Amino acid sequence: MWIKKAFRDYYKPKLKRELKREPTPEELDRRFEEIYRQVNCTLLVGIQEGVGIYFHEIAKISKEELDSFRDRPEDYLQDRFGGGNFKLNFYEGPSFIVCVNFKLKGEPKWQHRVRQRSSTGNEPAN
Repeated sequence: MWIKKAFRDYYKPKLKRELKREPTPEELDRRFEEIYRQVNCTLLVGIQEGVGIYFHEIAKISKEELDSFRDRPEDYLQDRFGGGNFKLNFYEGPSFIVCVNFKLKGEPKWQHRVRQRSSTGNEPAN
């Protein structure tokens, strides 16, 4: 499963230190499930502005919503948000776990969710 693999670098080293040995596959699965029960996500979209790409938060995703699409994230993102360069940031409570990137083709459906920057680029426009 893609999400378990993405989280592995977050929880395996800490579990290894706690156990003072290599964790078994069952112990790794158990730790993943402990973390996954508390997970929440933020979805960002990248927009090229000048020579840089700025990422804008366009959605917060609860664990329950994640459950509904975790087996098909590209389909979910495409259906709900259209095309774009997306970053799905995962958190265990307030602690950052990992960022997973998705680059999807198609018409964007997310523009209304992005706050426009002012001409100076420092503050949102009114």
